[in-house]
Amino acid sequence: MLNVLGWVDVTAEVSITEIGRNVMKRLVNQPSTSMENDQSCDLDQGSFERDTKRNSTLPKLISTNKFDNPSYKPNIMIVDDERDVLLTYESFLTSAGFNVSTFAESYEALKAFISKPRVYDLVILDIRMENLNGLQLYQSLKAMDPTSKIIFASALDAAKELTSVLPEVKSQDVLKKPVDREDFIKAVKIALST
Repeated sequence: MLNVLGWVDVTAEVSITEIGRNVMKRLVNQPSTSMENDQSCDLDQGSFERDTKRNSTLPKLISTNKFDNPSYKPNIMIVDDERDVLLTYESFLTSAGFNVSTFAESYEALKAFISKPRVYDLVILDIRMENLNGLQLYQSLKAMDPTSKIIFASALDAAKELTSVLPEVKSQDVLKKPVDREDFIKAVKIALST
């Protein structure tokens, strides 16, 4: 989809086009309305281009060393336009020892991811949201970092459709709301371990 919009160029590898950079710049300058946990998302065009060049020229080092450290607390981003759901999921995960950043607005989540793409160990997305829905946000995040781990939590019974449209998404990556605490934490741990 991002390729069709002209935001990314998919040849041998994914790279962000000039159109994509301009869109990201506009997204970063959206007014803040999120519930994020005191994270600053200041980003200018120069730093975005430096980060893009740095990330595209250096090989990605995928290491599980941080998970081997018993004191490491994985960083989880949750994006859902229902604030009560955000609070519920946040309480589930913080009580289980995770660091959680919540976003009620998908553009704010995208802005935070752009400013710190390697911070989040897992992203949990609702599907049906205003402006930028969960599928669009998923595509944007994957275009920036194809190795990012993303699961969906939705009231829609969409597992079969998602797995057919996005083959990299497994049925275990789609949680049906409402989800109880134990199942939610279990799904997060499974997603982090893959």
